[in-house]
Amino acid sequence: MDVLLRDGDMVIGHDGSALSVSGAHELLQRAVLRLAVRRGSLPHDPAFGSYLHQLGGAGGALNEKALAACREALAPMPDVRVRSADCQFSPDAGRLHVRVGLEAGHQNYQLEVTV
Repeated sequence: MDVLLRDGDMVIGHDGSALSVSGAHELLQRAVLRLAVRRGSLPHDPAFGSYLHQLGGAGGALNEKALAACREALAPMPDVRVRSADCQFSPDAGRLHVRVGLEAGHQNYQLEVTV
């Protein structure tokens, strides 16, 4: 069980306590965090995160590079298998939007991350 996050902030219930998340929602939240955090940015765990932020405007093989980056970032999560990655790079905003297809516990999921 973990704390429910929305837009990087804890979600607080009506009683003032942090709401929790578990099961598939927790697994997906952990996956999004691993994908959104820049790999190497956490001094206590330099292997945490992804290299997605380095792919902006990476040329023709952007989806393949994103798929490899997602697989590497989520490799420590043995219950998750990355099936696909579909990217759109916005040069004006300097942002990469990635839609990731996952399989976890015999279920298919889609999640999105913007870096």
